[in-house]
Amino acid sequence: MSVVRHYLHASLAGTILSVSGLGFAGLGFSAGIAVAQERETLIQDRAPDKAADSATQLKTITVSGGQNGPFVQGDGVYRTPAPVSSVSGAALQERFGGNPQTALRSTPGVFTRQQSNQPGIEVNIRGMSGFGRVNAMIDGVPQTFRNVAGHASSGGSMLYVQPELLGGIDVSKGAVSGAAGMGTLSGAANFRTLDFDDIVLPGRDVGVLTRWKAGTNGFRGSGMLAGAARANLNDDKSSNVSILGAFARTSFGTFKNGDGVYVDKGRDATNRPGGGLLKFEIAPSSEHNLKLGARWYENRFTYANYEQGLKNASYTANYAYTPDDNDWVDLKVNAYYNRTNMDYAATGGSYRGRKTDNRGYGFDVSNTSRTMLSDDVQLKLFYGGSFGNDEYQINAYRGGNPPGTLQKSSGFTDATLSWNMFTLTGGLRYDHWNVEGYQPPYAAGTGDCPAGGAACGNKDIERNSGKWLPKVSLTAQPYDGLELYATYSHTFRPPTVQEMFFSGVPFGTGLGSGVANNLNLEPEYSKGWDIGVNFTENGLLRSDDKFRLKTGFFHNSIENFVVNDFVNVPNRGPTAMWINRPGITKMYGWEVEGSYDLGFFYTNVSYTNAKTDQPIGEGMGDAFMLPDQYGTLDAGIRLFDEKLTLGAQARYFGKSSYAGTGIDYGQRLALPSYMLYDLYGSYKLKENAELFFSVENVANKNYRVAVSGPLGEDEYSGKGRSFIFGASAKF
Repeated sequence: MSVVRHYLHASLAGTILSVSGLGFAGLGFSAGIAVAQERETLIQDRAPDKAADSATQLKTITVSGGQNGPFVQGDGVYRTPAPVSSVSGAALQERFGGNPQTALRSTPGVFTRQQSNQPGIEVNIRGMSGFGRVNAMIDGVPQTFRNVAGHASSGGSMLYVQPELLGGIDVSKGAVSGAAGMGTLSGAANFRTLDFDDIVLPGRDVGVLTRWKAGTNGFRGSGMLAGAARANLNDDKSSNVSILGAFARTSFGTFKNGDGVYVDKGRDATNRPGGGLLKFEIAPSSEHNLKLGARWYENRFTYANYEQGLKNASYTANYAYTPDDNDWVDLKVNAYYNRTNMDYAATGGSYRGRKTDNRGYGFDVSNTSRTMLSDDVQLKLFYGGSFGNDEYQINAYRGGNPPGTLQKSSGFTDATLSWNMFTLTGGLRYDHWNVEGYQPPYAAGTGDCPAGGAACGNKDIERNSGKWLPKVSLTAQPYDGLELYATYSHTFRPPTVQEMFFSGVPFGTGLGSGVANNLNLEPEYSKGWDIGVNFTENGLLRSDDKFRLKTGFFHNSIENFVVNDFVNVPNRGPTAMWINRPGITKMYGWEVEGSYDLGFFYTNVSYTNAKTDQPIGEGMGDAFMLPDQYGTLDAGIRLFDEKLTLGAQARYFGKSSYAGTGIDYGQRLALPSYMLYDLYGSYKLKENAELFFSVENVANKNYRVAVSGPLGEDEYSGKGRSFIFGASAKF
């Protein structure tokens, strides 16, 4: 084994030296190299008095649902035998200027649909997004709001969050365990809001966190204030009660591209997202823990030629029961309620006065039991169930937004056997769905409606079905620090109200035609592989350095892939509707992320190379394709006892494509690759006070943003050189 370790050390050392050389060579690198993860984690890893340092001595970390869901943070990413990633709150604010979309696009296997005047976030994992393919959550609460607002407006699930209130973003790709994987095809992303430890200094029970920023080129400024307090309930130090609250406001304006031209072209990108949160936690003993939370968001912006007002509020209750000296009970109970309202200003076009109401609620219960079958064989059982309800209502100005309800429920279990260096997990879940909606009338003799009789449709419709979904995973850990894993799994996504009851895009108060509904739409069903390697090593080249590497390959074969296409309807002609694509749609590729920290120097790298045969550009469906390759290379130095940090990153986006409009309708048009360079830095005035800055697009490059939609290039040009300066402090 020592020979193997020596060979690995030599090979990896060469890799690190190559990456480091690229980092100082002007950060110029080809499509085969790219970025990512967090500097804050590495700083914590090196500090001997941090919990993260002790974590380096642990073996495999397995997370299977519960209050935190199937997510890990920090160093746990490189010690979890699954395709997971995480962005820390510090990296989000300092490296990425507080922009969640920039951070997600620097995460392997993850992307977003980014439009200049749409503050909502549509998360894409491994080429799939919208309509529940990705479960995008805020503190475990699914965000399902959608609004079709014209051709190529997506209408997929949108997440609205105040970025200054985020404590990090965690991603689980592929098959997801527990409630977060219910009815989800390609993965889940959880946007974590600030928690107690984000606000209060270590060792204290009361604290205040504040952060203020100003900037240029569309970033007008932001402010955030948070406070938290904790007290013991009795002499038992494990019993405590805590409360925290926070509020933030950010102001954005229309920005200029690299040529100094405003990109709005008559569409004002001004918006001022405000948000707040309130959390209460009580733990009467080490066995019981109850958390209650409330979060809210409000904004007003102009998108698709309409001024829109949007409000979101979510409420959570999380209970954990972990009795001492009982390996059979580790109980988690979670519940949520989420509501999003949107309204169009009462001036403008045919949809002026549109109002929507999207309500969601759900709960999940899970338990983990552990036992030793023999001296060296451990069995762990994770099992539970979940339920979610998504109801969408709209007034007369519905357009392409049919009302209705989608309910999902799930029962799940994972059984894990651990023996010496091997871990085998077998999982099985049953997902069930129920859709209710209204089919508008359509004329006799049209489609399947018999000629010479009454009109068809004009009735309420209900459909339901279910699916068994197996999963098996094998992990081998030849020695501490090296981990190999392979997972084969089935996932599925039920059709949504928006797809089944799509009735064209009627103008004004029209209902559209029921002939465009597809009441026989089948769920998407995926069979996929994930094969990966984790490598962690302290003292790779020097006694005090740290190296982390995670690389993996995925391959998904999707049956019944849902697309919006033109169907030749009898006596009506070509009609846009959602249909199941025949055959198998394949998506496959490989992902890499890693980091190396020498103390005075660090570098992070992330890279995605993926392909898909997913169609685009027909009907009202997806109008873009992700770049086949994208990634980020980050490098920096720490000076003056690590008080000063200076960093630079290069973000590469390979060639992509989008659906043409106008005379180019029906064609797939190419978008060129591009490279962006950023700078960032911070200086610790004291242990609890810091100044920081970031410069986006230092070279002031003019470019078309990948996955921004098919509208005019001048309108969706990327952001030119932009500065952000800020200060944060804890008291």
